Amino acid sequence: MFDLDTALYYLTILVAVFAALFAALWLSLVIWTFRDMRRRTRDAFAQVLAALVVAALPVFGLVIYLILRPPETLAEAYERALEEEALLQEIEERPACPGCSRIVQTDWMVCPHCHTHLKNACIQCERPIELHWVVCPYCATPQLDNLTDEPVEAPASAYPEEAPAPSTS
Repeated sequence: MFDLDTALYYLTILVAVFAALFAALWLSLVIWTFRDMRRRTRDAFAQVLAALVVAALPVFGLVIYLILRPPETLAEAYERALEEEALLQEIEERPACPGCSRIVQTDWMVCPHCHTHLKNACIQCERPIELHWVVCPYCATPQLDNLTDEPVEAPASAYPEEAPAPSTS
């Protein structure tokens, strides 16, 4: 009824199946560790070292790797850097009042907090223009000097006007 040879045969098959499963699990953990480390760093030495630790110490190596691995992937670090850059650009693009350093709108003439004069109104079209502009960019009207109320002379253009072409008649 109970044969020792048959029991050893089945026991050998069972041990072989469990050994194959353990080897497949061990190999998959080594591969997973290498791929995970590749997503977290570009350092080839760190990638190989992490895989070797998991290969040399099957269970404990994985625990050590999980404790010591970098906290974020390269893709997550890239996305975080993009978010930080977008936030910095948003902060830099907003104009600030030179008097109180609070954020102001681009079309405000006066800071509502400290009453600092931010822009002038064009004498012709009344659109807001920068304080240092001598000509309105919207209607091309020369602006008045704040001290003398005379039109401000525009600086000489870097591009002289073209002379009319000689007639060939």
